Amino acid sequence: MKRLILVLVVFVLVVAPVIAGVWTLIVPKYEAKGEVRVRPIIPRLVFQTDENGIIPFYDAFVNTQVSILRSSTVLQRVLDQAAVQQTQWYKSPRKTLMPRWAGDTPPPVERLREELLAQPHPQTEIIDVSFLDVNANDAKVIVDTVLEQYIKYINETSDATEDKLYRQLVDQYNSLKNEIQGRESVCAALRKSLGTETPQEFLSHRRVRLDETQARLGELRDRITVLQWEVNQTAGATDGNSLIDPSRRRPKYHEDAEWRKLDIAARTIQHNIAADQLEVNDPAAVRARRDLTFAQELLRLRQAQLDEQWNDRGKDMAGHEEGPASVERRLALAKMEEQLLRADLEKQGADFNDLFDRAQSLAKENAALQQKRELFDAIRQRLDQKNVERGVPGSIEVLTGACVPSKPVPEHRVLFTAGALLLGFCVAGSTAVLTRRRNDIPAESGGAT
Repeated sequence: MKRLILVLVVFVLVVAPVIAGVWTLIVPKYEAKGEVRVRPIIPRLVFQTDENGIIPFYDAFVNTQVSILRSSTVLQRVLDQAAVQQTQWYKSPRKTLMPRWAGDTPPPVERLREELLAQPHPQTEIIDVSFLDVNANDAKVIVDTVLEQYIKYINETSDATEDKLYRQLVDQYNSLKNEIQGRESVCAALRKSLGTETPQEFLSHRRVRLDETQARLGELRDRITVLQWEVNQTAGATDGNSLIDPSRRRPKYHEDAEWRKLDIAARTIQHNIAADQLEVNDPAAVRARRDLTFAQELLRLRQAQLDEQWNDRGKDMAGHEEGPASVERRLALAKMEEQLLRADLEKQGADFNDLFDRAQSLAKENAALQQKRELFDAIRQRLDQKNVERGVPGSIEVLTGACVPSKPVPEHRVLFTAGALLLGFCVAGSTAVLTRRRNDIPAESGGAT
């Protein structure tokens, strides 16, 4: 009887404290669960851009979202909410055995990170978010707040990136617009100074005139050489060696080859002035009128030379021989004409070089302007796309808010209680065996005596 009482006492002493500790220290908790959906495709409204379409490295992207959801920034925002601060979890944190013995409590951020679970659901687009607490309502509030702050943080981060890129695009747009306007003003000024919209054709025309003047100057120099030879021959010739033109008919101006060239040049300049239809004060028109005046002066000078030559020949026909003085006068006129042509050639060369430099500058400005316009069109198109695609929902959304089951998570207290009873039976059984052996040992000792 004493042995049975001892076994029962041992059983009670072992089982009672353990069961009391299990049912006292282990409190049933409720698990609040929410779901976040992360689509693998970012939707678009109209345009396909870099910001929408299929998400590359989708698995890594989802895992990154889990880390963001449990980041200190998001959790601190959660703890700053008044609804969370009113929960018993926040105001009266429960201490486990170790913190109770150590006498300190972890900060709320650390506790929330340890107790908040977020993990992707395999083979789905879902991230499960769960939180355990003894108060079901507190667990629901915390999970809902976490989901809310996470979505806000994702949207703010995305909007901040979009706004930064959008501002950079706007700055580039305005900068290029101002630069294009400035270059257009420069090109307009250069075209106005050139007096034409097609500087290459204008330069080609001026080059032809320059070549014609050079050719006329070369012919005139050959004529001067011939006249110089005539002067030398006339000075040493006898009266019987004089050459007299037998013709008595006065020739026409157009029969002279040099007069025809001068006439054609004057008519060409006059035609170009009429065809270009430039303004009166336009620099090109002023230059063209000066060229026409000079060409007409050369034509009149040639006519005077022909008149003088024909008059001298008329005198020769009357029986007077042309003397050295007449040849010298023609030589002097030719040299004067050469001087005028040389001055005109130098002026045309200087004008051509100046026009060529301005035409080159205009070509460079046009090329740079075209490049800036192409870049401006690309930026404007990109800006239009962003304006259209702004405000399109992202790929991340809260699929299901926090929901709390009516029952707590599976009870561990019953399992621990069964373990305590099993431990009690083991200890009580061991005690019974030990006491029986002790009683048997004295009996055996007495029988031997």
